[in-house]
Amino acid sequence: MNGDVVQTPLAGEPPGTPPQPKQGRRIVWILLVVATVALALLLGWLPHYNRNKEVNARAQQQKSALPIVEVQTVRDASSEQKLSLPGTVTPLRSAHIYAQASGYLKARYVDLGDAVRKGQLLGIISAPDLDASVAQQAASVQQSKDNVLTAQSTLRLQQATYTRVHTLLLHGILSQQDDDTARAAVESAQSNLQAMENAVKGAQDALARARAQADFEQIRSPVNGTITARNVEVGNLVSASGAALGLPTGAANSTAAALTGGAQGGELFDVVDLGSLEVFVSVPEQDAFLVQTGQPVELTFSELPGQIFKGKVVRTSDSLSQQSRTLLAEVQIDDGQHRLRPGMFASVQMQYRAPNRGILISGDSLLTTARGQFVPVVENNIIQMRSVHVGRDLGTQVYVTAGLKDGDLVVVSPNDAVVQGTRVTTRPAAAGQKGGDADPGAGGKSGDQGGQDQ
Repeated sequence: MNGDVVQTPLAGEPPGTPPQPKQGRRIVWILLVVATVALALLLGWLPHYNRNKEVNARAQQQKSALPIVEVQTVRDASSEQKLSLPGTVTPLRSAHIYAQASGYLKARYVDLGDAVRKGQLLGIISAPDLDASVAQQAASVQQSKDNVLTAQSTLRLQQATYTRVHTLLLHGILSQQDDDTARAAVESAQSNLQAMENAVKGAQDALARARAQADFEQIRSPVNGTITARNVEVGNLVSASGAALGLPTGAANSTAAALTGGAQGGELFDVVDLGSLEVFVSVPEQDAFLVQTGQPVELTFSELPGQIFKGKVVRTSDSLSQQSRTLLAEVQIDDGQHRLRPGMFASVQMQYRAPNRGILISGDSLLTTARGQFVPVVENNIIQMRSVHVGRDLGTQVYVTAGLKDGDLVVVSPNDAVVQGTRVTTRPAAAGQKGGDADPGAGGKSGDQGGQDQ
């Protein structure tokens, strides 16, 4: 026997078949690889399949679901409401001072911001022609007075002559014709004296007029107040129409306009009483009937936060402007502390009792079409397009005076799916979209917030 090992053939194998160990292992490895790849493909495809199935199911569900709309429950507004309007502060008493004498500004005694009193001298205009006219008229008056003295002397002489002639006539020395001639001379002297006296009055009137014109050389303030504009400087040529024909000293500099207030309409000075102010308000046509003379108002200013000023309506234009369809109302306000300034923007709040309270809704709920204005309302989960009448428009909110009732569910920000007869599902509107929230300037009453799923 040698050392070789003899392998016994397996059962079923024909005798003499050689063993194949390498081929068997190869097949096993191939099967393992195939199984691994199949398992990887299965693990990657199954989540994708489940996700697609879920998306399709959700899409099908949404396709068959009802549209969801945001709603709010509206309530009747409060009868005590406020009307908030913009206004402009203007002075109650002011004077735009123009020159009434032509010449050069000789002196200026006030500047911007100076407080002046009525009659105070603001400046002097040098007008030689007016001074010459006064001197000429004064000479004319003196000449007329001299003529009166001459006429008086002539009258006395004629009267004395007539007395002598008349005496001689009575003694038969002179004729009647001589007496008539002497009497006519006396009457002529009397007429001449009357004419001279009238000439004196005329010359005196002309002198007074010339002096009045010369007085315009002195620029005086007609009211108590503060200088808010000064549009002239010493040496400027001014005309009798009030226009300044020349630039102030240093006007070439960029600060010249700020120093003088800027020329406006040719006025020399602008004097304003800052203690008594008024505010003009343009009231829209739909609210004009609510404004009454004597009505109290409150005014606020963005420059003075937290401060409320009291005033009242002192008068109105009592007619609407054809251009703006507004009523002009004048509100008078006292400001003894001088906190306000002319030209400031004011917010005027007028309180009143509304004859028709209406319902305050969001402006986004109002739909305007060719057939009119409509508001979508949900009734029994069905959209109803209500025809409405709109009252006051506050911008983001509007008052509906007809077409809605207390407790209606109004759709907020309706989309294209909101049409008549559409069945929907509701949910409460977000807080920032609720038109029923009371507007501070409108005095509206907030309704119940949000809707209720039906």
